[in-house]
Amino acid sequence: MQELLQTVIPVFAIILVGYAIGKIKKVDIQSFIDLIVYIAGPCLIFSSIARSDINLTEFSTIAVAALAIILTMALLALFILKLTKLDKNGLSLPMAFGNTSYLGYPVALFAFGMDGLSRAVVYDMMNSLIIFSLGIYIIHHRNELQEAFKVPLLYAVVIGLVVNLLQIPVPSAIFNPIEMIGLITIPLALLVLGYKLTEIKVEAAKIACLASVFKILGGFSVALVIINLFSIDGLTKDIILLQAAMPSAVMTMILASKYERDASLVASVVLITTVISMVTIPVILYFLFL
Repeated sequence: MQELLQTVIPVFAIILVGYAIGKIKKVDIQSFIDLIVYIAGPCLIFSSIARSDINLTEFSTIAVAALAIILTMALLALFILKLTKLDKNGLSLPMAFGNTSYLGYPVALFAFGMDGLSRAVVYDMMNSLIIFSLGIYIIHHRNELQEAFKVPLLYAVVIGLVVNLLQIPVPSAIFNPIEMIGLITIPLALLVLGYKLTEIKVEAAKIACLASVFKILGGFSVALVIINLFSIDGLTKDIILLQAAMPSAVMTMILASKYERDASLVASVVLITTVISMVTIPVILYFLFL
């Protein structure tokens, strides 16, 4: 129980601080997002993978499992929307893609340390690649995979993995500053998430709530099937289950706004899933810690 409290309370306390800031004062949040995406985030990813105990087999297992889970969720979401004759393809994005970075990283770090974080990064890498390819195609009917390669995430993962597997020594004078910059990512990402939630107003509450339940429970259920199918266990299993059950990704809201596809409804799902996750994440962690 103590481990659970030490994981959950700091995460949601920082989110609430970001939310309070957004209610009190409006600031240019895009500058902080750019800092996370282009500088602090890649530093965190590199430092966590470079000195973790993850091996190529685990890396491949997480990547394949993440790919299977996300694609299954996307297909199920599109099938449900077609079955219900709900002409809102943009809604499939928050139903399929989770907040595996802004929220997934800190939860994995606080719950399982740097080894947990390094595995969470691999899952998030697949999430990012798919959302910038299939995700954009779903709402814009254009394949813009090149967008994923404009973000340093992938390069930080590859470089960190090469350093790890080849045991390349990185001088402390270089590694320590990178690690320190990376440590900015976790609290800043949570503050940004809290701030972004103040910009959302719930629309079509019934549909948004049903989509939210599908994202969290569906993601966890599909992950259970996948880990049993591939006989995955240990820390790798825990991270896959945790990441699959994350609330909807903030990026889905950004893409829906950019391409003008059900933006308000997508934002509603992001908000509701994040609120629901205040209950579901502690419950999932409780069972993982048993």
